[in-house]
This record gives sequence, C-alpha cells and structure tokens, in this order.
Amino acid sequence: MSEAAYTSNSPEETRNIARNFAREVRGGDVVLLLGDLGLGKTCFVQGLAEGLGWVGAVLSPTFAILQEYETRPPLAHADLYRLETPGAVFGLGLEELTEAGFILAVEWPSRCPDAWPDSAWRVELTAVANHENARTISIRRNGDKTCR
Repeated sequence: MSEAAYTSNSPEETRNIARNFAREVRGGDVVLLLGDLGLGKTCFVQGLAEGLGWVGAVLSPTFAILQEYETRPPLAHADLYRLETPGAVFGLGLEELTEAGFILAVEWPSRCPDAWPDSAWRVELTAVANHENARTISIRRNGDKTCR
C-alpha cells in the first residue's frame, strides 16, 4: 500500500480501518497521525493496537506522553500535543524504540517536524463537511518529512 483513502462514519469504522492497516506495518515503522482535535487519532491507534493483537484499553497518552503495548510487533503510542519545545521529543527515546522493533504511532508529529524518517506512514484524518461524524482517512507512505 503506497496510498489509500477511506471514509469513516463512526469510531468503530475508524478502528476497523486501522485494524486492517495493522497488516501493512512492520516493526520499526513510524506512523504519523495528523488531524485536528477530536477527529479520531487515538481511535485509530486503538484499532491499530487491536489489529496487532492487543486486548484491553488504549488511552491517549496526552499527559504521560508515551504508552507502550505488548503487541506483535510491540507498539508505542506517543502524543506530543503537550510538548513545550520541538527538542523535547529527542529526550523521549522514540528512535531507540523503533530501533528495538517497535511500531511507533505519533499524534501531533508537527510539534517536531524534522524528527521523522522519510519512510514514515502518514495517516491524515479530515472532517467531512456537512457530516457530523464522517472523517476522511488518508494513508500514505512517502518521503515527505514536513508532517504538516
């Protein structure tokens, strides 16, 4: 899969899209989650974790910044929304996690746009006009490092 677009009309549909996407990612991959507040970034990670074998709650790590899940391969979920400076991301050990074979899912990657590898997956969630619960979810992998 180099690029795909989906429409989700509910949190369950978003999780289903992510469960299917879990077949595409491998240990060491970075998944950048882009979109405004409340569009389903954490919901997407819930489905991704389920697709990787996780049974249990997956919560936004907004205050903890980073959560790890014992999936296969293991999953790390980072929420950079509360980072004060772009440089703070480098103290989190995210690169070490990917080197250790974790899949790294990152909410708010634009907080540190130069930190992500060229091979990162971009998952962009966008509200659909005039449809309260609908989202467009585009998934692609390319060399765009700007993450904006």
